[in-house]
This record gives sequence, C-alpha cells and structure tokens, in this order.
Amino acid sequence: MSITFFSQQQLLGTPRTGFSSLSTSSSSSLSSTSISSYETFDGTDLGISFQYPSNWIKFEAGFDPSRLNDFEGVVSFDIVNYPLNQANGLLPEDSGLAHPNLSIVSLKSPYHNLSLEEYAEARTFDIRQLFSDFNLHITENRQLNETIDGYPYWVLDYSFSVDDNTQRYGMSILLIRGEKVYKISYIADGYRDFVKNLEEIGKMVKTAYFVDPANER
Repeated sequence: MSITFFSQQQLLGTPRTGFSSLSTSSSSSLSSTSISSYETFDGTDLGISFQYPSNWIKFEAGFDPSRLNDFEGVVSFDIVNYPLNQANGLLPEDSGLAHPNLSIVSLKSPYHNLSLEEYAEARTFDIRQLFSDFNLHITENRQLNETIDGYPYWVLDYSFSVDDNTQRYGMSILLIRGEKVYKISYIADGYRDFVKNLEEIGKMVKTAYFVDPANER
C-alpha cells in the first residue's frame, strides 16, 4: 500500500504527479536562496524529526486506523519561496500553478524481509501503472551512497506531461527502517521550480533523524 499526501490546492483540478531526485544536476542560477530561519518538526507519530525552512507551509492530516491499518503518519509542506509575511498559501496572482510540495509518509511495511532494492522495484512498477496514460520518463532509479540517520535510501526520479503546457518533475526517496517504510516525495510544475528547491530539501534530509515513541534513537 502506498499513499502520497497533497495539499488541497494541489488536489483541486490537477492530476497526480511524479517525482525526481536530490542528485539532479542544477546550475547555481536555479538554486533557491538559502533560508536563514528554520523550524523543527518533532514527529513522534511519523517516526522522524527534521528541520525545515520556516516559510514552508505545513499540513498534517489525521487518518482512520481501522481503514488504513498500515498507515503510520504523514506530513506535507507547500514550499513557498517568498518572505514570511507573504507565505499565505497562494502563488502570485494569475500564476495558475500550485506550490511545489514535499510530503513524508510512514507505513508499516506490508512486506517481510524485503530489501530496499526490491521495495524500489515494487514502487517503480506502481508508478509505471499509475501514470500509464502519460508520457512518463524515469530519469534515475538507484540507491545513493548516503544515509538518513544511518539508514541507506533509494532515489527515484521521473517526469511526465500533464498537458501541452505543463511538465511535472518529481522525486521519491524510499527508505526501510525495521518494520516501517518511509517515502519522501517532492513534486513541482516545471523544471525551474523543481530544481530551485533541491538545496533546501537536501539540507532537510541531512538534519533528519528517527524518533521512537519512547524518544529512543
């Protein structure tokens, strides 16, 4: 089972979208300006804590455990690149686009003794099926030589055309920790918007560490 969480603005009138990777090459001219103010997400239910730019707009959602019994937690952020006093959830007037979005989902692993590579293969198959009606391009699909709090992770990049005017780019980071599966998903309309947030997302990933209910690492 896999669930991607989006803000209300993204769900209204827009199809689901793809992912791309932290390792995507980008020019310095496209990188976002570093944010000096950060907040800490201390997610005991989600099982992971991290720092994020304070102008990102956070969404947390409840769920019915009787219907989603593998579902552990979710948090989502609209990524806003404007000053804090303008971070009101809206893009400049008449832009017609949703904010780039980052979501983190934790699930009880539905598989027994599944390797990270096998899990990535299953997710790749799911993505190909989900976007079978679109011109999908998977541009990267591999385990990076990096970890989150000591756990290796897999990066899956892809893009596809929503219509003649909109190309979506995204990233999915996949990680297995014991009986839990984590998925960090990032999407954006257009390559420029996608790339300019990768630096801050990379910083967020580097600050992440796992939190158990008893506050034990």
